[in-house]
Amino acid sequence: FPGKERLHSARSGGFRKRKHDNFPHGQRREEKENVNPSSALMMSFKSFQLELDTRHDKYERLVKLSRDITIESKRTIFLLHRFTSAPNGEEILNESEAKLDAVRRKIKQVAQELIGEDMYQFHRAISPGLQEYVEAVSFQYFIKTRSLISVEEINKQLIFTAEDREEITNKQDSPMPWCSSITVSNCMQGVCV
Repeated sequence: FPGKERLHSARSGGFRKRKHDNFPHGQRREEKENVNPSSALMMSFKSFQLELDTRHDKYERLVKLSRDITIESKRTIFLLHRFTSAPNGEEILNESEAKLDAVRRKIKQVAQELIGEDMYQFHRAISPGLQEYVEAVSFQYFIKTRSLISVEEINKQLIFTAEDREEITNKQDSPMPWCSSITVSNCMQGVCV
């Protein structure tokens, strides 16, 4: 009850001092001004700050790409739902394949972002989009074959060609480190949800 404390303070002859009131007001400012920005400790913290900022920026880019993958995958799923009611089902399958190719290009951008990175550090950023992609690919595959697609077959669609590899690695001699592999958990969540 806030009024009770105020009443108690008035009766006792004044307000209580806060802990930070025991220090002179200018002392903190002086301590801040005395910090040497070129000290080893400050330089370490600045490098940590730069590393964290870079990682957060990458995480946000991956979240945006994942949203785009989710949206395009959902549009493909909605298109495939019209398969049974459409007069020409082959046309819908061709259109869905074109949409899934566009999604694969977005997944290639995810792979570009993850070059040299541990995929599992960014798993939460990209997982929703990959799950939605698995759902769209599984639905299309089921319509075509009346069977469930395997994780290996999904991943075969996400292996990049030599041209993609050159574009991604920017003419570096390192091999393709991540070929947009869908994990078993992403596959299961994409199929079951």
